[in-house]
Amino acid sequence: MEDVPGHLVPRGHFGTNATYVYAYSRGLNGVNVPRDVLFARIILASVIGVAFFLFCGRIAQLSHAYLRHISSLTASRREQTFWSIEDSQLWVNIKKHVLYAPLGKKRHNREIQLSSAINVGTLPSRFQTILISLYAASQVAYCVLLDYDENVKAALVAELRGRSGTLAVLNMVPLFILAGRNNPLIPLLRISFDTYNLLHRWLGRIIVIESLVHTAAWATNAADETSLSDMLDRLSNTPFFTWGLVGVVSMTFLLLHSPSPIRHAFYETFLHLHQLAAFLAFLGVYVHVDMDKLPQKPWITAAGVFWLLDRMARLFHLVYLNFSLKKGSTSLVVEALPGEACKLTFHLPKRVHITPGSHVYAYIPALSLWMSHPFSIAWVEPSTCVTAAGYTDKDPPKYSMTPSRLEKQLAPSADPETYLQNANEPTSVSLIVAARSGMTRKLYNKALASPNSTLLTAGFIEGPYASHPSNPATYGTTILFSAGAGITHHMLTVRDLLIRSSQGRAPTQKIYLVWSVRSTEHLAWVREWMDQILRLPGRRDILTIQLFVSKPKSSREIVSPSATVQMFPGRCRPEVVLDEAIPIRVGATLVSVCGPGAFADEVRAAARKRIGRGAVIDFVEEAFTW
Repeated sequence: MEDVPGHLVPRGHFGTNATYVYAYSRGLNGVNVPRDVLFARIILASVIGVAFFLFCGRIAQLSHAYLRHISSLTASRREQTFWSIEDSQLWVNIKKHVLYAPLGKKRHNREIQLSSAINVGTLPSRFQTILISLYAASQVAYCVLLDYDENVKAALVAELRGRSGTLAVLNMVPLFILAGRNNPLIPLLRISFDTYNLLHRWLGRIIVIESLVHTAAWATNAADETSLSDMLDRLSNTPFFTWGLVGVVSMTFLLLHSPSPIRHAFYETFLHLHQLAAFLAFLGVYVHVDMDKLPQKPWITAAGVFWLLDRMARLFHLVYLNFSLKKGSTSLVVEALPGEACKLTFHLPKRVHITPGSHVYAYIPALSLWMSHPFSIAWVEPSTCVTAAGYTDKDPPKYSMTPSRLEKQLAPSADPETYLQNANEPTSVSLIVAARSGMTRKLYNKALASPNSTLLTAGFIEGPYASHPSNPATYGTTILFSAGAGITHHMLTVRDLLIRSSQGRAPTQKIYLVWSVRSTEHLAWVREWMDQILRLPGRRDILTIQLFVSKPKSSREIVSPSATVQMFPGRCRPEVVLDEAIPIRVGATLVSVCGPGAFADEVRAAARKRIGRGAVIDFVEEAFTW
């Protein structure tokens, strides 16, 4: 009889006990297939149920926001009061204590530092912790729900082997989906890739533990059958077991090299090794399952299909944005800015639509080969022609921003349609990249050493990507907190809201742009874009800009040009800003933050503290914690 799952091959040269244990050391002998199928269906149903519940919640939120939007377009400030007052204590408690709540008192995206050079990552939010804990507990429960009436140790171990292996392969499907930049759940549920990446990491840990349990259960019976040496011999000489070992070793490597201190200290090396190990893990499991035609093969096949589709979508985005048969490919201009940062302008060969709040992955082959790095899109406008020799119309602009420059009197702007450019004009996408370590530091140093501190090189972008959990154009009051390079996430939002408001397409009546920087040098990062914003019609009636300089060189640098553009020395205190803005709010209020984790946690805490006091406040955060 052939050695296939579910069949026992007689082994006459072993004793009775060896032959008896042999029945449970391979294939589906002792595996409770009906119960495995039942649990797999329960997991699938529960995951779909949670996703459907979240989807219904998003539909309710979007419907509420749409109704608020259309009813507020023609409403006066007083008439928008209806939308500014809380009317559901249940929803208030859900937002304050579940959706927006950190795990503990305040810390969420502030990194846990062991030293100045080592951090162990961030903490999940309260809602994320609930989801992760419930799913992990269910996996433990499924693994321990065995047939304990079976009075044979080998049979019980075999059932555990089958259960843990089944769960590990099943979990690989959502693991690969959550890892993709083109995860279809992002636009469907309006949940950011950052959150899915967190769930991906925890799901990966669960899979590794289940794979190790699966291997240990098999090894226990295989060793009890004859000897430890015979079990090890099968691992090296039997392809079915060898490929399974490849998968488990690869998964264990993924677990060991993915902790935050290692991941962030050597991110590019980590990413290469991670992708290689993930491929080997997938290949090992696929061949392992395929060789014995196990029922889990469709699952691992589905995981591979999702991975392939994501890669194809990324390639499509890359080619579509950056290459044109008529106009060539994307060109990149890198300008070194004061305050150790670079302005990256990608001049695309075609016109593309990019919504505010989006981010892209930047490819700069001269520095990072095929690697890409995510950055928020700071600005989008028609492209200026750039040749290999440099600018065709003028030299690169000089950056020397002063407070008075921000608020200087300028001629009234043209019609806002100036910003709604002709569809045939190519688009330029600008990013601000602060020089930290690795690629960003190399890029800054190379641009600084170039003529006129400007580097012309090949570069491409992939995207744009965004989750858009809330639409700022549906709120009467928007308070945007930024710190450092986080200002890039909000620049286009401010421009879009001002244009929409002037055209009667948004009910926005008040916008607060709050930016915290270390020195006034950093203000040069967005000088030219800020000038454009300050020229927009109706800006003085709607927009208030508050600049906080934590380490000014002298008090003379801190000058507030007017009541709508204010500068303050010291760190930004979000609670003070909110206490000033909320009492004079118009309609519902959106609080958004993008910046370092510690700053974002301060804004989150201040916003949560003021939820439940009567004002409708929604909170969103843009983070790149992976």
